[in-house]
Amino acid sequence: MLTVEVRSRVEPELKREAAAVLKAAGLDVSTAIRLFLRGVVEKGGLPMDLPRPNPTTLAAIKAAKSGKVTNVTLDDL
Repeated sequence: MLTVEVRSRVEPELKREAAAVLKAAGLDVSTAIRLFLRGVVEKGGLPMDLPRPNPTTLAAIKAAKSGKVTNVTLDDL
């Protein structure tokens, strides 16, 4: 099977921690990346759901980025 090299830059500690978790599961980083990419192809997108912020959270993010302070609690988000 012909393969190509895929390169990614990540923080050293992230790589070490992920490699340890994967090793405990019997995988290496390359295999995990291959599994992820196969999942992307099979699903036609990311192979996991990502949380999406609700309108209140989006408004709080927008206000924070513009330097405005809001009175939003964690329960509101």
